[in-house]
Amino acid sequence: MAFTGRFLHLVILMRIELPGRDVRMCDGGFVYWGGELYDCFDALFGTIGGAESFEEKTGDEAPGGKLTFLPPSASAGAALANPAFQGARMRFWLGEYDPMTGHIVGTPDLTADLSIDTATVKVNGTRSVDIEFESAAKRLFMVLRGNALNDRFHQACYPGEFGMANATGMPRSTAWGAATPNT
Repeated sequence: MAFTGRFLHLVILMRIELPGRDVRMCDGGFVYWGGELYDCFDALFGTIGGAESFEEKTGDEAPGGKLTFLPPSASAGAALANPAFQGARMRFWLGEYDPMTGHIVGTPDLTADLSIDTATVKVNGTRSVDIEFESAAKRLFMVLRGNALNDRFHQACYPGEFGMANATGMPRSTAWGAATPNT
C-alpha cells in the first residue's frame, strides 16, 4: 500500500466468510472496495463494540484475539453463536481511502488471516457477543489421534490400496519407506 496524499485517511476492513454470506465491516462509516460496501453496521452482527489486542504467542499457542459485537436484537445475538460459524475465515486489511469518494485508494495490506474459534453470548445490561478468533497456524498443533499402522486406517486414507491387507500377526510394524533404526 503506497500512501498517496499529504493526509492519511486510514481504515481497517474486515471480511468474515460465513456459510451462505459474507460479512464486510470497517472501523467507522462506510467505504467501497472492489465494488463491495464495507460498513460499520451489519444486520446480524450489529456493530463492533470492542476489540482485544491481537497477540502473537509462543510455544504451543497460536496467535489470536477477540472482538465484541453489539447485535441489534436478541435473536441476532443468539444467531451469532451458530456452531456452523466456527472455523469461518476472518480477514483484516489496513487501507487508505479517499474521503471525497468513499473508495479505497490502491490495494489494502492484508494484516491478518484468521478463523472464528468460539462465540460467547453475554447479557449484562447490554447485549453483546464475544467472538474469539485464532490464526490458521493453530491447525499445526492439532494431533491426529487414531492414526495407526494397520489395514483399516490405511484403507481410510488410500481406498483400494491393499498393501497392508496381509500384514497381520507381525510383532512390530514398520512404516513403508521409513529408515530402519540403528540398534
